[in-house]
Amino acid sequence: MEHFDEAAYRDSLIARGMEPGLATDVAANVAANRPRLLNKSVTKLLDTPEAMANEPATAIKAPSKTSSAPSASAPESTRKPKRAPQGEVSQKESQGKRDAVLQKTMEEVKKEQLSLFDIAPWDDDMRAIPNDIARTALFTVKNKRKPREALQGQPIYSYNQDVRITFSGIELRAEDDELVWQQMLEYSKRFPIGLPISFTFYELCTDLGWPINGKYYKKAEDSLTRLQASALQFQSSRLGTLVSLSLLRRFGILDRGKRSSRCQVELEEEMVYLFAGDHYTIFVWEKYRKLTPTARRLFDYFASHKQPFPLALDKFQQMCGSDTARAAKWKEQSKAACGELTNSGLVASSWVNGDMIYCKR
Repeated sequence: MEHFDEAAYRDSLIARGMEPGLATDVAANVAANRPRLLNKSVTKLLDTPEAMANEPATAIKAPSKTSSAPSASAPESTRKPKRAPQGEVSQKESQGKRDAVLQKTMEEVKKEQLSLFDIAPWDDDMRAIPNDIARTALFTVKNKRKPREALQGQPIYSYNQDVRITFSGIELRAEDDELVWQQMLEYSKRFPIGLPISFTFYELCTDLGWPINGKYYKKAEDSLTRLQASALQFQSSRLGTLVSLSLLRRFGILDRGKRSSRCQVELEEEMVYLFAGDHYTIFVWEKYRKLTPTARRLFDYFASHKQPFPLALDKFQQMCGSDTARAAKWKEQSKAACGELTNSGLVASSWVNGDMIYCKR
């Protein structure tokens, strides 16, 4: 059994701003429960079917050309529309059972004082993103000179056909919001799920590779505010329908204007479900954060699949939320992103051929 250093864990909680007394209690609780926890499969704890645990989400396959509509040659009498209500009831029952399991799971996660790291571990020089987010247009690559849109119940494009997201809030962009959110996941990963974490703007800008000055402190604060003010309705065949989620449940600044000033954030507890069953992607942070937004979104797609399936240029544009008007210009932008991604060393090579983007890892 891996040794758990209770004192070091306590010190790490205090270093992130937790009160010493609470840190002592949390560390003791984790130490007491760890032997029992290590005997459990985290996949089973989150009740993710074993067959899905190490597989990509089902809809990463290329969309089928076969229509799901009834066959035109099928006699009308063979169709049984009266069965539909039973199907709806069955679907509601399945959703109810899934909701009950998720609720039970969250109660157990809290009881065990689990952190995101217990559910989805990654090294400190890496970062992570849920696959169901990586393949969507939640973070756009629109021109940063253009004002961000205020959205209300806006459907968000998802490459995975079984994932549906609607978004309310100020438009989020890959240029800053995606990176800030990923860094929040990093700060949160060793804290028990549901507890607040704290950090300074200096720490955040340093970890993002941003300059240390008032302009970028303001940029970071604006991004955190947008993430907190977001509301997502998320639905998938794997998780069912989750309640409205915010990318950050809470954000505030303690002792604003003082040298002791610190940011404090909390993640939505339900966010852990997006990572369940290995449905997340990890990557080298130093290389990733240096990519331009378009190249980074391209990497999000390829890295979130076990096999880097070719990606159609028009699908990639939708996934980026790009407002580039001409197809020829978008093709050139995609070629540039491929070259940048190849030069970064995150993939062996990436290129455009015809109307498709390819990648070799």
